[in-house]
Amino acid sequence: MASVRDLPTGTMAAAEADLQASAVRALQLARLRPTDARAIGESVLEPARRSGAWEVVSMVERALGIAAMNLSEIEAALTHLRAAVAAGRRAGARHAVGEARMSLASALVLRGQAGHALREMEAALPDLEGVQAARARVQRAAILQELGRDDAALDELRRGLPVLRQAGEVEWAARALSNRSLIHAGRRAFAAAEADLMDARRLCLDHDLDLLAAFAEQNLGWVKASRGDVPASLRHYDAADERYRRHGLVEASLLVDRAEVLLSVRLLDEARATAEAAVDAYRRQKRNVHLPEAQLLLSTVALVQGDTVVAGDSAIAAIRGFRRLGRTNSLALARYAHLQAVVAADPDSGDPARAARVSDELAAVGWKIPALEARVLAGRIALGQGRRATAAKHLSMASRARFAGPADARARAWLAEGLLRRADGRRSAALSALRAGLRVVQDHQATLGATELRAHVSVLRGALARWGLRMALEDHDPRRALWWAERGRASALQTRPAQPPENPELARDLADLRSTVAEIEQTRSEGRSADALVQRQVLLERRVRDRCRTLNAAAGDQPRRLGESVADLIAPLGDAALVEYVEVDGHVHAVTVADGRVRLHALGAADAVPQTLAHVPFALHRLAERRVARAGREAAAAAVLRRAATVIDDLLLRPLQREVGDRPLIVVPTGALQSLPWSLLPSCRGRPTTVSPSATIWHQAVTRPPPSAQASVVVVAGPGLPGAVTEAAAVAELHPHATLLSGHAATASAVTACVDGAALLHLAAHGNVRSDNALFSSVTLADGPLTVYELERLTRAPHHVVLAACDTGRPHMVAGEEVLGFGAALLGGGTATLVAPVVPVPDAATVPLMRAYHEFLRAGRAPCEALAAAQADLDPEDTVSWAAAAAFICLGAG
Repeated sequence: MASVRDLPTGTMAAAEADLQASAVRALQLARLRPTDARAIGESVLEPARRSGAWEVVSMVERALGIAAMNLSEIEAALTHLRAAVAAGRRAGARHAVGEARMSLASALVLRGQAGHALREMEAALPDLEGVQAARARVQRAAILQELGRDDAALDELRRGLPVLRQAGEVEWAARALSNRSLIHAGRRAFAAAEADLMDARRLCLDHDLDLLAAFAEQNLGWVKASRGDVPASLRHYDAADERYRRHGLVEASLLVDRAEVLLSVRLLDEARATAEAAVDAYRRQKRNVHLPEAQLLLSTVALVQGDTVVAGDSAIAAIRGFRRLGRTNSLALARYAHLQAVVAADPDSGDPARAARVSDELAAVGWKIPALEARVLAGRIALGQGRRATAAKHLSMASRARFAGPADARARAWLAEGLLRRADGRRSAALSALRAGLRVVQDHQATLGATELRAHVSVLRGALARWGLRMALEDHDPRRALWWAERGRASALQTRPAQPPENPELARDLADLRSTVAEIEQTRSEGRSADALVQRQVLLERRVRDRCRTLNAAAGDQPRRLGESVADLIAPLGDAALVEYVEVDGHVHAVTVADGRVRLHALGAADAVPQTLAHVPFALHRLAERRVARAGREAAAAAVLRRAATVIDDLLLRPLQREVGDRPLIVVPTGALQSLPWSLLPSCRGRPTTVSPSATIWHQAVTRPPPSAQASVVVVAGPGLPGAVTEAAAVAELHPHATLLSGHAATASAVTACVDGAALLHLAAHGNVRSDNALFSSVTLADGPLTVYELERLTRAPHHVVLAACDTGRPHMVAGEEVLGFGAALLGGGTATLVAPVVPVPDAATVPLMRAYHEFLRAGRAPCEALAAAQADLDPEDTVSWAAAAAFICLGAG
């Protein structure tokens, strides 16, 4: 076979032209479709070498190097790009050498050698002119950005961008716009940043530059996050992720950006998993220039979770990485992260002077919000050490940021101002500052459409409310204690979640998720592996979750605020007594309201409650389990329940007896008390008792208009529970004209269609509480699970709901005093009264209770009265029915 050199001259010229055309094509695809570019380049490289076409070799090696960079293979990229420089020299082609050096500089940046990269760029520029020189200026600007020299970077972009636009260099123009947007955003010129990114995205979409469009989407997400628009940020990140996945890429920087947003709304488990994935991706891809950023983020997430060991270790790793790279800006952040970890691990080791130095260092390199936080930390350390003058100096400096900047910074500044005024003895002014911080957080919360985001973002709101509550307790002021306690709890439920109008994608994903879960159960029951189906379930859950998180709050759907007066809150009490429990600094207090009197009570140590309450679910389950010998039930479980009930009653209710007497109770629990079966307590037996996540939620529930006379009664029996069918039939018989859905008729679509706006829903089914994501808690229907996400899509929640389903009354606590879960979704969506169990119950054992409950309802009793009477009527000797009944509580209006 003849070699290329043996071919006639004309044939050789044609062959070289073909090789050059292939090299050009490989270069065109290197950034956009790197795997395709690699295939073309590898097929061309050896023929070009054999023919001595060194300029073509330089182009191919450059294409292979750029493709390797986009596939995160940095060492391979460096090898190819150095070969491209050498081949260009061998060809005597200055422009080829210059362009190869440009790309080599990019790879050196990714390797963490920004200074070396800048020298390569300076060597490349004399070999380039026109469009090639403009490209080099964009590349040099990116390196200058890495080195923190933004002014010089902007100058290069101003000189290069017009040339690129005029020459129709769409790809490079889009890169220039994206890079410039990051400089604008870093300077908080968000309008300019968004304008650049929208322009870049339009160029990419118009010219089918899919990978560059992904970068633009990601940067738009980052800008939106910087402005505090979390739903919009998540939408852009999802769009970027979809584009990256089409190219088979795992973009570690997107993981970092997403983790930062998740951290900002305190979705800590997800933020940590995402940050860990980013660290792993950067290590695997050997992108050491960005690895310290992910380590710093992991340190921050671990610190918020209370994991001071990982927080400290990750911060030290980040410090070493940034120091090695010469990144002084980021080094300041890493030092602050390490300081926080040290103080969190040992508060007595805190040094206000060190915190102040870190704050100064952060401010000097432009990190305004972390500098503010470090200054507040310095003030709080000094306060704890009794150094009032030092504390006042630092808190005064921090409080200056309370009128400008993002919501998080302004709220923290108001907290600093409140602490400063408190330290100065200006208590009224301190409370005014805390209220101002609350308004900032509440206004920000109202912009978030998803209940989950609103709940998790409220951690700062809780911190402000706790300081106000602490001051009210110090002043022994019960009305202010009640007001401040309410500001820190269940705020996410006070606004209905944003509802997508007939969102077909969300509806399809929910239906697909339901069928997938049902198929998993069927597959497992047949003894077959369901691993592939479980993976699909995880994917679908993520899609549902992300679709809902990206919803903005509906226009006009602001929190339903009560007046500033506590009198507004307690006006509907009538002859009932309100008891609101609060926990501050390890102690439980109660605010009681009865006959218009508001009283404050100190009750005792908080740790006694969860320790005692931990035994109650197990004991109730033992009593309700028919297979356990009767003697064993009586001797062990009943004794445990009596002891636990007495201990909790002695702590929580007996000290309040003088104030509450024998009145019906409205109870607002705290922490672990949200899952207490209150009817077990001696002071609550036979007494109408209503439980609510907050007094505000109770007020909203009790003042809701009653359902119309035409509103329906719906009774549903889920599959796999023989007792549920019996129970549903008995309940439906007590309500003339009730709609009964059972067996195959009890599908999610049928149930949601019937219950929208219903007067009463009774649902007997399997309940599934999800601790990993409370909004996927569900009840099982004929075609699979009905989740919280689907409840939130109801236009009008049923007015009165009875859930005879395990654990559906038990909330999932997040961010302090926020609650999520199946029952919480109903209360937040408009249900006035909910009756549900807070521990698992056997299905057949609930039939006597439910029949009695509905009989009392039909006789005109209020729900809380009907439940108390039904529970009291059961024979204590029938321990199975008695224990099942004790698990139920009445939530909402009562």
